[in-house]
Amino acid sequence: MHIFLARNGVQAGPYTLEQLNQMLATGQVLLTDLMWHQGMDNWNTVNAMTDGQFFYRPTIDESLPVDTHQREQPASDEADYIINNTPTPSEDAENVWDRYSANNPHKSPNPTKVTLTKKLGSKQDIAHAKKQLDLASIGSRIAAKLVDTLLMVLASSPLFIALYNSPNFDKLLKWAEAGQTRLTSAQQMELMSALPEHILLLTNILVWGLIIAQVLLLMRRGQSIGKMIMGIRILDRKSNAIPGFFNLIIMRGLFTTLAYSLSIFGLVVLVIDLVMMLTSKERLSLHDKIAKTYVVRADDTQTTPLALKPD
Repeated sequence: MHIFLARNGVQAGPYTLEQLNQMLATGQVLLTDLMWHQGMDNWNTVNAMTDGQFFYRPTIDESLPVDTHQREQPASDEADYIINNTPTPSEDAENVWDRYSANNPHKSPNPTKVTLTKKLGSKQDIAHAKKQLDLASIGSRIAAKLVDTLLMVLASSPLFIALYNSPNFDKLLKWAEAGQTRLTSAQQMELMSALPEHILLLTNILVWGLIIAQVLLLMRRGQSIGKMIMGIRILDRKSNAIPGFFNLIIMRGLFTTLAYSLSIFGLVVLVIDLVMMLTSKERLSLHDKIAKTYVVRADDTQTTPLALKPD
């Protein structure tokens, strides 16, 4: 099933039913948007088609005539087939499309009709909706990671400064000179016991505040602060939408952070990430493969995919 959507006079699609429901669930498609797919006589609001729900379950009207010849032998060119089967609203139909398409370049001179033809719509509509996203450069991804790491260091700076000025700092240096790379629980408790409580409280507030902000930004925009600064975004490889919580936060975020923190093993994972990004056509790192994501240059149509700019 190919589903077309429209908002503010701009048509987008085709989308699959799975993609539509995912965009409804994430708020990328609004109930006030318009939709059409084969079997519908006219464009209609998403709200009317879903009964006000954020999930669409299409029903087949047995009374509607079915062109079996067309169904059995669809056009070999998918773009031509979709365009040639886009609806033309009748004169007496509720003109919901016109309220949103005053500037639609594909609108016919008759204000109550929308006609897409090879000449007017051609394959550009399909190509525009399925436009190739620009992959983020490896340099921008590394820079974004460095920015996020720097922000975490800054959030932890009250603790580092207090530790540097504490009487136990000399002990920490001796442990490091002895080749110790990890502190035991007893050593950590000894270091923390010499630090003022208000410093520990302040550090906790800053660190957890930053973590929560990063998670919210990732869920809402597919971007950490570093990625926002570098103008790149994480998207799901299948739907080109913002990935779900499990893939984005758990698989891509938490597991990667834990892997990087594992001393020598973390360094190995980092090297594998870089090698995979350099050799993959889509610049996929190991955690991209695991989480089924990829990183692209950001633009507004990725968070509001129907607000497409005219060519």
